[in-house]
Amino acid sequence: MKYLVIGVVAIIIVAAVGVFLFQDNDDDNDEGGVIVQKGSDTLLELCQIWAEEYMAENPAVEVEVSGGGSSTGITALINGQVDVAQASRQIKASEIESAQAAGFTPVEFKVAIDGIAIIVHTSNDVGVLTVEQLRGIYNGTYTNWNQVGGADEDITLYGRQSTSGTYEYFWEHVLQKENYSQDMNMLSGNSAIVAAVQGDAGGVGYVGIGYADASGINVLDLKADAESEAFAPTDESAVKSGKYDLSRYLYLYTKGTPTGIVKDYLRWIVNFDDGQSLVGEIGFYEMSQNAYEDNLVKMGVTPASVTLTQKGSDTMLELCQIFSEDFHEEFPWITVEITGGGSGTGISALVNGQVDLAQASRSIKASEIAAANANGVYPVEFKVAIDGIAVITNDDNGVTNLTKEQLQGIYNGTYTNWNQVGGADLDITLYGRQSSSGTYVYFQEEVLGTENYSQDMNMLTGNSAIVNAVQGDAGGIGYIGIGYASASGIKVLDLRETEADPTFSPLDEEAVLSGDYMLSRYLYIYTDGTPTDQVSRWMSWILSSDGGQSVVTEIGFYPLPQAVIEQEMAKLG
Repeated sequence: MKYLVIGVVAIIIVAAVGVFLFQDNDDDNDEGGVIVQKGSDTLLELCQIWAEEYMAENPAVEVEVSGGGSSTGITALINGQVDVAQASRQIKASEIESAQAAGFTPVEFKVAIDGIAIIVHTSNDVGVLTVEQLRGIYNGTYTNWNQVGGADEDITLYGRQSTSGTYEYFWEHVLQKENYSQDMNMLSGNSAIVAAVQGDAGGVGYVGIGYADASGINVLDLKADAESEAFAPTDESAVKSGKYDLSRYLYLYTKGTPTGIVKDYLRWIVNFDDGQSLVGEIGFYEMSQNAYEDNLVKMGVTPASVTLTQKGSDTMLELCQIFSEDFHEEFPWITVEITGGGSGTGISALVNGQVDLAQASRSIKASEIAAANANGVYPVEFKVAIDGIAVITNDDNGVTNLTKEQLQGIYNGTYTNWNQVGGADLDITLYGRQSSSGTYVYFQEEVLGTENYSQDMNMLTGNSAIVNAVQGDAGGIGYIGIGYASASGIKVLDLRETEADPTFSPLDEEAVLSGDYMLSRYLYIYTDGTPTDQVSRWMSWILSSDGGQSVVTEIGFYPLPQAVIEQEMAKLG
């Protein structure tokens, strides 16, 4: 390991009968005191170094750190024996209940990111395993390395003791809660596993990445399945993005909201210039900006204000503005400024680096992607809602449905009177969107095909303008996003492919989601590259069923199916 822990840090060994030197800390003793901490062995060295450095900067405070496993530390916290518990797994519901029975609710702080490393002896020529092969090794299905592409050598299993958070994490994520092989050697601590594998040609073990730089061992890459790309726990971007299958956060838990010197200690640990600067030196990875902000909020500290900018589709303008308002209520330090102007305008602003995000009611064009790439911008597309473009007329118009051919003829100027499509003897007045609108482009592609709009079409800026125009024009017809179609004074027409086909309405969610309604489409938000930090938080909120997707329904659009949500969530960094 990269650091030797000396006597400044007290490693507390507790006998069956013993007394903890424990002090309940509050705001009255923030000049000095003792902080007692216990738990995860994976986190032990890092926490000892944090304690050393913190005490060097705060000589009136003593931080006593010991190991024993995540369960041991959490139990000690519940029993009032420590101020802080370090854990390499999340606290269990049963442990929270026990803590609440003891009079407090534990507060969780993410403090580092780990990629659990699978290690073998340096003589082992296996370089990569699938998760299924790893599961088979640890449940006893595979007992010889030649069963997973290696030499004819018996496999020797090394793992952690049952109080270890790493033991439980591995059990849940690799073994899928099946039993470990009875032949696994259960060892206390990552260093013990490293030492065992160093001396065993057939050995395999799992350790926190901070312990995987020792000589005499190889670190294996992992693949989700045989067809997937392999990733290493030493690849920071793969671990942080979750592409490496055994990526996880490491945690500290406190007795309720921390105060006094415990609060100051936690703030120092999560600060990127202080405790987080040491995380990489030990071999782990520092937390994300979002995790840092969440930690501050849990301490009762408001993070620094951040403003994101987003521009584009007018069809999506009201939706995104309400997204922004509701998001800001939940994350008051983040403001998302939303403006319209049309999908093309928004995408152009993203291409030119003028905004953080662009909303669009059409897919980005190949030419726009090329222009973006030339500027060093790499758009990533997120589906955020589903729209059925509504064709509307004045409420007094007797026409109730149109075929695709009739709608095309109306908008290319072939039909100029409603009596040509089954209505009254009344001139047709065309209303549509401006050319920078994604809805303008989408409607032209889906309805007019290669033909042009009629020169008589009135091009208006925004859905509301079209609604207002049709409300006041007995011969008017327009197309708008379904979220704007609930206004009075207008009629929403049903559409069908031909006279022989059934009609479908954009008000019929099933017809829109299935695509039976011919003008069904996704609505999008584009980012510059894989989202990180607050942009990632914004997009994650929009895609969440209890966040943005609930707003989608309220506004009159249609939320994404769960399968699509999962696909879009997978794009987040």
